[in-house]
Amino acid sequence: MHSSVQFRRAMEAVACIRDDAPPWTDILTVTRDLIGADSGSLIMLGGSGDLLHVSHVGLADSTLQAYEQHFHKLDLLAHAAVKQDAGQWIDSDEAIERQTLLRSEFHNDYLRKHGQNQIFGLLLERGSSRMTAMSFQRATIESGIRERLSSGHIGAYVRSFQEALARKQRLIADDIHMIEEAFTAFGEAICLVSRGGAVIRMSSSCEALFGNHRSLTVRQGRLFHPNRAVHAHLLDKLALAIRSRICTKAAVGLSSGETLSLDISPAPAKLQMIGEPLALVRWRRNTEGRTSDPTALIAAFGITPAEARVLAGLVGGRSPRAYAIENAVSENTVRKQIASLKIKMHCSRVVDLVRMAIQLHG
Repeated sequence: MHSSVQFRRAMEAVACIRDDAPPWTDILTVTRDLIGADSGSLIMLGGSGDLLHVSHVGLADSTLQAYEQHFHKLDLLAHAAVKQDAGQWIDSDEAIERQTLLRSEFHNDYLRKHGQNQIFGLLLERGSSRMTAMSFQRATIESGIRERLSSGHIGAYVRSFQEALARKQRLIADDIHMIEEAFTAFGEAICLVSRGGAVIRMSSSCEALFGNHRSLTVRQGRLFHPNRAVHAHLLDKLALAIRSRICTKAAVGLSSGETLSLDISPAPAKLQMIGEPLALVRWRRNTEGRTSDPTALIAAFGITPAEARVLAGLVGGRSPRAYAIENAVSENTVRKQIASLKIKMHCSRVVDLVRMAIQLHG
């Protein structure tokens, strides 16, 4: 195909970047054809090096699977790109010392096995939370390829690509800012989170809601809770929303004794830069069951503070398991407290416990 025709098609594709859901497979394909590569990948890595998203054209499924499962951690070109600015090309033949490359596991067990002798990539964005690049692979090595990629039709295309991408990023930032302002007005917060808990963006009110390091927080760019069960529960909910494309709910106990409620939904396409799977999370302090004042319950029924909190949780609709997860205690402990409540309040069923607590405040 004549280069002018490839250039025209590439420019038509890049004009779609500002769409809510850009056709990234088409964009990747025309870019690969324009620059003369065998295959191409669109890769997004989190701030700690975890793989947030990868898509490709021209690669075998086994190649992509190997990269997803292990070799993204060893990607020497990605490591070299950390020192580069967005908008620059990086070439494995120049960026990585040849002997270092040949001695590496990445070369010997991945590149050579899959017929990739040269990789060059265009760094799209680099920040503290993520790094995104288009990566292209060749079976043969072309020396000095960066000079060719920075001039002529390809250079013009890349400049247009970067301008379109910058507009896309501004649109996303504006949309997120409007959402943040709306929820902040109600004392709530939002954040964009990956399936593994990497925080892409969060509103300034998040930290005020989270409490302190003894409960939910953000550590090294990721959501973190010191209780493993609570942490796993939260990640499961994020993965469910992203994988199933459904809205879900969760709750997390804070060190203050309050509960933080979460509404989790798949992020709209317009908030995703390259179609990466993200969740939009709304955070708010839970107000359910506040009429069940633990102090009043203690005085009325002669129960302990811990039992009063469990009873208030039951009134608020919590199951024993949900209460245990939210408050970082074992479910067995909660069930023992419920058994004690039944004895002290002379009830045989949980529903009777709840009824008595409600009647107290009625």
